[in-house]
Amino acid sequence: MTSTTTTAPPSPLVRAFSTVGALRVWTVASLVMNVVIIVTGAIVRLTSSGLGCATWPQCNGTSYVARPEDGIHGAIEFGNRTLTFVLIAVAVGTLVTAYRVKTTAAGTSTRSLRILAILVLAGMPLQGVIGGITVLTELNPWMVSLHLLLSVVLIALCVVMVHDAYDVRALTVSPVGRRLLVAIRLVTALVIVLGTVVTGAGPHSGDGAATRNGLSPEFAARVHAGSVWLLLILTVALFVVTTSRLVAVLLGVQLLQGIIGYVQYFTGLPVLGVVLHMLGIGVLTAATTHVYWRLRDVARPSEAG
Repeated sequence: MTSTTTTAPPSPLVRAFSTVGALRVWTVASLVMNVVIIVTGAIVRLTSSGLGCATWPQCNGTSYVARPEDGIHGAIEFGNRTLTFVLIAVAVGTLVTAYRVKTTAAGTSTRSLRILAILVLAGMPLQGVIGGITVLTELNPWMVSLHLLLSVVLIALCVVMVHDAYDVRALTVSPVGRRLLVAIRLVTALVIVLGTVVTGAGPHSGDGAATRNGLSPEFAARVHAGSVWLLLILTVALFVVTTSRLVAVLLGVQLLQGIIGYVQYFTGLPVLGVVLHMLGIGVLTAATTHVYWRLRDVARPSEAG
């Protein structure tokens, strides 16, 4: 007689942290959640709930959670704080899966992905500290800007993680095209930074008692708009050089974000317009990083000719 042994299939919990498919899901979830936190942070500011939890790490002097007497503002701010724990859980899940899955579907080592996952996870407590300082300084506009900019950096890191998990191959670009891409990346960063300066000069402070940065909102908006036009010119030039559909999509994202910005400015900064513009920051960051990372192989002179 012969005996046969069967191996039980791994449990759903094990599969959730040990397959290439799971790794892809975790990296996409990390990207999405870091975009979402920008939007919820905007909602906190636009509803004047920035000091709904008046202290940190406690929500108020006696409790870590919002109390009924803290009202809707306390609930909104506490909800945003709670979402941070979801981000941490997703970042941990991504890191654990990256260590359990040694290679991608294409056989590439996940070592670089693990490093990225560590950096993203390390950004979470740093984000919490910056958020706490923001509350303790009563929504200092420069700290609010730093809070957003760290999210932008984390989104860029998450896009590269998704690339690694999905084995997205690099495409060849001419030396001129690559130089334009570097310029686009730098100017996009400038556009986002100047956008936070405009926000710090504008009316949506996050709380009625919060100070502004003291700059003229009109002047700050004009400088910001100038950087956007420069970005569009560079991207059009890149499209002419590459005729790439990737660049065309990026140009479309930039145009849509610019249109939303102009509409919200000339309509008195309505809440919905500002929320869409904040969502656009996340999408613009992701799209720019995607194109920059995809078109990273520079053609040699013989290939370009």
